[in-house]
Amino acid sequence: MAPVIQAVVDAVAGFFAKHEVASLELPTGWFGRPYDNLHHLTEAVPFGNHVMIRLDGTQVLTVEATGTRVEGRVLRIEIRGGTWVWTEYGGSRTHTEALGAGAVQFHAPWARS
Repeated sequence: MAPVIQAVVDAVAGFFAKHEVASLELPTGWFGRPYDNLHHLTEAVPFGNHVMIRLDGTQVLTVEATGTRVEGRVLRIEIRGGTWVWTEYGGSRTHTEALGAGAVQFHAPWARS
């Protein structure tokens, strides 16, 4: 496993341990309204040459990450590409979005004390 993959997994786990919840901004824009959809981390694990981040038990973000950094309450993950698979709230319809190069960002509204 590439060191960058484990570093991203550790960064995601550490970020959610500190902030508990976060909104999601994809390279294509916000998933929902900013700070309206607050996601809980279910797991972040290496997945081949990618990082798989499962949110709320059912939403799955799989990215080819190249690096990460935290700035205050924002975790930024630079990616070459990936997929975002999500289920409608209150329903069972699943959607898949291909992600191009750019950044995935998690925005936390607060930090745990």
